[in-house]
Amino acid sequence: MKNDLYIQQIALAVPETLVEIKTYPSMKFIFIKAFLISSFRSNTIKDDLIVKKTRIILKNYLPDKELIKNYRIVCGFSRDRPYIIPISYLQTLFIGLLGKFITSSFFPINPLGLIHIFQSFEQKRPVTTDESLDLACTLDSIKKTGKGIETAFTLEVMSKGELVWQGVSVFFTRSPVKKKKTPEKKKEVFLEKKEDILVLDGTGRKYAKVSGDYNPHHLYTVFAKFFGFKRAIAHGMWSLARVVASLDKEFDIHHDSAFVEAFFKLPIFMPATTCLGYECQKDTENQQTIVNFELRDKQKGLPHLKGKVLKTK
Repeated sequence: MKNDLYIQQIALAVPETLVEIKTYPSMKFIFIKAFLISSFRSNTIKDDLIVKKTRIILKNYLPDKELIKNYRIVCGFSRDRPYIIPISYLQTLFIGLLGKFITSSFFPINPLGLIHIFQSFEQKRPVTTDESLDLACTLDSIKKTGKGIETAFTLEVMSKGELVWQGVSVFFTRSPVKKKKTPEKKKEVFLEKKEDILVLDGTGRKYAKVSGDYNPHHLYTVFAKFFGFKRAIAHGMWSLARVVASLDKEFDIHHDSAFVEAFFKLPIFMPATTCLGYECQKDTENQQTIVNFELRDKQKGLPHLKGKVLKTK
């Protein structure tokens, strides 16, 4: 998303196309369809391509309390206030909508080539497990960069017409596009280490059960090798949720409004030992607490995740 000198913005046709679905998409069907259509979709697109700006909506969705309970356990959240939905869990509600989107005719890129590189979400207020929610997923932008294609989706959660949570998911597709020189990387400054986080073998399967993200390279090494990985890799969203769970215990993220953003870096090959580092700053003018964080490999110091939390009051 940054340090790219070449950027070609792909035009999105307006007015926006609205697609309302009545039931939550079947992930099994989505995976089958993704494999079937992958041979007919390219990993690149033409500069003059025009894509329909599309918005998928699912109304009156009631979150599964048992799944939320198990999600808390898998991701390390506190058992206090179990009626509050973790800020990162709300992103998992869009896995099916995103899957339907990228396997639909109005999405031009190979669905199997997408790599999750960035995620942000803003909680306007705490969301409870008893609320009936309306979900909206919108294609926000497609950019050709010096390394490939970046596709951004805006995710929205509404309760009784009120926007209570909003996120942005950015995916990267590696493809042969025009390349320009990029600036040299600056020397990294490590944040103070605060906590070791173990990533056990099987974490991917546990997270898949509570999130619905059954991408094969997260489940077993034999599938991961098919996608070019030496071992099964942890979900990026599990690592972010695990970090948020630790920061929540320290800064009480779910008490009021909060904003989280993270860039996914190198994959975590399971099993692994990672190290969470963070630093806290006070913005008295805006009445915010700013927490910069990173998750690194404990032995080599290689980065897996970098981001920040903004907490009001």
